[in-house]
Amino acid sequence: MKRNKENGITLIALVITIIVLLILAGVTIATLTGDNGILGKAVQAKEKTNEAGDLEYLQTEALGIITEYYGSATDMQEDEYILTELGKKDGITANIAKGTVTYKNKEYTLSEITGGTEEKQTLEKNNLEEITLANAEKGSAEEALLKEQSVRAVIVEKEDKTNKAVIPTGFYYVTGTPSTGLVISDKMGDDDSNSQKGNQFVWIPCLGTNGITYEKTDDNGTGNHGLASYWEEYKSKQWYYTTVPSGYTNAGQAITGWSDNGGNYASVTKYGGFYIGRYEAGVPRDADFYADSEGATYYKEEKKNSEEVLSMRPIVQKGTQSWNYISQEKAKKVSENMYKDSASVTSNLVDSYAWDTTVKWMASDSKYNRIGLDSTNWGNYANNSQITANTLYALHRYAGRNATGAVNNKNNYWTVATKYKKGNITLGQILLSTSIREQYEFASNTYDDTNYNYYLRKELATGAADETKVKNIYDICGNMWEWTTETGNHATEKGSSGTTFAVFRGGSFGNFGNDGPVSYRSGVYSTTEYNIDFGFRPVLYIK
Repeated sequence: MKRNKENGITLIALVITIIVLLILAGVTIATLTGDNGILGKAVQAKEKTNEAGDLEYLQTEALGIITEYYGSATDMQEDEYILTELGKKDGITANIAKGTVTYKNKEYTLSEITGGTEEKQTLEKNNLEEITLANAEKGSAEEALLKEQSVRAVIVEKEDKTNKAVIPTGFYYVTGTPSTGLVISDKMGDDDSNSQKGNQFVWIPCLGTNGITYEKTDDNGTGNHGLASYWEEYKSKQWYYTTVPSGYTNAGQAITGWSDNGGNYASVTKYGGFYIGRYEAGVPRDADFYADSEGATYYKEEKKNSEEVLSMRPIVQKGTQSWNYISQEKAKKVSENMYKDSASVTSNLVDSYAWDTTVKWMASDSKYNRIGLDSTNWGNYANNSQITANTLYALHRYAGRNATGAVNNKNNYWTVATKYKKGNITLGQILLSTSIREQYEFASNTYDDTNYNYYLRKELATGAADETKVKNIYDICGNMWEWTTETGNHATEKGSSGTTFAVFRGGSFGNFGNDGPVSYRSGVYSTTEYNIDFGFRPVLYIK
């Protein structure tokens, strides 16, 4: 008897099949849903795409506003102008104090909007990390700084995060690192060649592995400048009056106090450093005595030190004329004018503490360790033969006395070129022989070859020669003597009407780099005097 074979499944097999199907269904649902699921990731991707589109929209709007800004006559700072105009757009709320805008319920910092690809690429190339409120670690020191309206970003070296620089609101990263000389500009998109003609400054780090101790210690408000430590090495490189010389009010009275009321210990301590002008101060471009081309008239003191300059703002830019023929008191005032409307920084004439700290920071590099004793190779000095720039310059004819002659007891003197020139610089000082005299125009072309030799010395345009660059700072050695806020007064009582003398630093085109190095400290001119080789340099302190 033959049985029929029946196909089917057992109850156990059915249960197992159902369980497998349920597991597969669960896996599928999990894959599709949740934050890490396909659907969740799709939503996140859409959100990121939307956010990228939103940011791109804000960047496009900002670009148009920036174009308007440079064509406008507004007195507003660039960042304030951008935020103000963005806040007028539909759906955008601007917070000028914080430097942010809110769009579609998301807050963006101005640096995210205007930072630009080029700036980010330069940061990456220099192995730097930019920290903003958007990516700062909660509770970190960086976040605390970024919550200040004065700060736009913190730049950190990836290999040593103790080395950092603080970027003030309204300024943008250009080049360099906190260790080697980080440069900022007040014009977005500016670069190492200063193509956007922004004012540029270099960070002097006072914290971190490669930082330097700020020269002004907490002196309880006495303002005394301590020379016993750092300046012990350079004490031979200074000259002060101890008594008021003849020709001045109260001649013969003792000058008992050389001090400096400048500096900003609180800012340096809070932010870990300060900024010094990358270039010597230049004549403002809207001044009627500004010149940046060959053949332009070389103006002297009658315009550069007039009362009208007190409302002007100097520029700290590459390739322009240094602002010489200006007194210390006027250099101080116009330096303060630079950012008097800024909510993020205070600008001042460089003070002795900032200068000393800067020199010490440069000398901490083995390449420049003797710069305070002999700065010849890093400045425009009469004995520097290394400068090879093709640049704008002013010529000065210097009359040097011969060893013998009828006028041995007369002073040497300067004659100033009447126009700017352009060409190769080969020597800091050239003997003005008879054969080449006719090539140059001077205010006076009379010569006394019996009793004098005549030399040409050259005043360079700002930042003209890379040979004068030390840690991204140009012409701090030579070119111009630079006024500081350090002064000395003959009077033992305050409020005297006697002469106040001011200190200048750094040497000039008229000096030798070993006799007048960057560390040199001279207090032999009053605050109201001006000269052919007296210039100045601003500093920035973050508020």
